[in-house]
Amino acid sequence: MEGGIPLAWGPWAEPAPTNCVPTDFELAETKGLDFVHFSYILMDMEETGSSTAAVVTRRVFAARNRFFKVGDFDGSHSAVARTLSRLFNDGELVRVRRGLYWRGMKTPLGMSYPSATAILEAVYGKSSGFGPAHLDAANLLGLTTQVGARPMFAVPYEVDGLAMRLVSRTRRTGRAFYRLTAYEVALLEVLGDWERVVDMPATDAIARLASLVGRSIRVDAVVAAASTESARVRERLRLVLQTAGCTDAVADVAPAAHEGTRANALAGFSTSELAA
Repeated sequence: MEGGIPLAWGPWAEPAPTNCVPTDFELAETKGLDFVHFSYILMDMEETGSSTAAVVTRRVFAARNRFFKVGDFDGSHSAVARTLSRLFNDGELVRVRRGLYWRGMKTPLGMSYPSATAILEAVYGKSSGFGPAHLDAANLLGLTTQVGARPMFAVPYEVDGLAMRLVSRTRRTGRAFYRLTAYEVALLEVLGDWERVVDMPATDAIARLASLVGRSIRVDAVVAAASTESARVRERLRLVLQTAGCTDAVADVAPAAHEGTRANALAGFSTSELAA
């Protein structure tokens, strides 16, 4: 959930939470073992000095729809890492990236995989300034019906090992600092990539964005984060805020330093028509 709005679209769909903790008998069944055999596995681990492995295994088997990393467990770092790796090899975990694992639901096709939102939250943290980019950003905001062949995400910085299309926004630090939501990041992405992703008249698109201001998009947050965005994005954001009737907020967004930059940013937008 971003900004109080369920993200049920495509890669932003969230897994259903569960608080059900199975018994050892049920854990044995999920492994395809009888209860006595499963108990002997844990006892053997403890008797051979692998109590850490037993604890890790028990917690993993009891979990559903959650991530695990070495730091989640007490005990020897190497012992925990080996146990998580063994559970991955046994098909009891999904390896998302080096050191990060997921325990989902068992299906006939294998372990269910986490959503893109869940993965990015596990890596970057919740409300950490990541969101959809390019066509996915425009689609989320209702400005196009198109989506990319593979989802693309704008992230605060790059990380290795994620099987996703990521666009690093390292210099746009306001997004993470002011904890922008997916909708707010999508707004800034669309304003910077307008000509390539919006497939409706500019007047209609600006009006659509203005209708989201104050609902899915927090005025104070995007205005503050705009200080680290490009002049083109800032000028177009001022237009959206003006159309939404947020005149005080418009004054808080720095305009482009040069008139030529402003003119280029607003080319194709009919400000007089929007005002009407």
